[in-house]
Amino acid sequence: VSGAKIYDDYAHHPTEIRATLAGFREAFPDAHITVVFQPHLYSRTRLFMDDFAKSFDDADTVYIVNIYAARETDDGSIHAQDLVERIEKLGGSVRYSGSLHEIVQTLKDAEWGPNDTIITMGAGDVYNVGEALLEKSK
Repeated sequence: VSGAKIYDDYAHHPTEIRATLAGFREAFPDAHITVVFQPHLYSRTRLFMDDFAKSFDDADTVYIVNIYAARETDDGSIHAQDLVERIEKLGGSVRYSGSLHEIVQTLKDAEWGPNDTIITMGAGDVYNVGEALLEKSK
């Protein structure tokens, strides 16, 4: 991931995501912004599905990883792929990436340059992606 700027943000609500990405877009108007988003809680993802889908407008590419359950149990009524489909319907460039290990491998294998910015977002353990990428680039 040599060359890319890597950031982590705790944003896990649609309003926070929108504000964070707007700030990044303003600070780096010419950057290609890639977001790795880990939805936090099944209930929150279900409740704010439409708002989440609309919150990534200032990102060029979005990767969605599995929902961070925290204190909740997966009842099978919602999946991270549901968010991917909703973002796709709005015309966003989005991919489902499943596990954190999988997204680290995907990003590690991609070509990155000085105009690339990677932001991990979420209240779970998604910050580990950025740390793993920084380790790989040393």
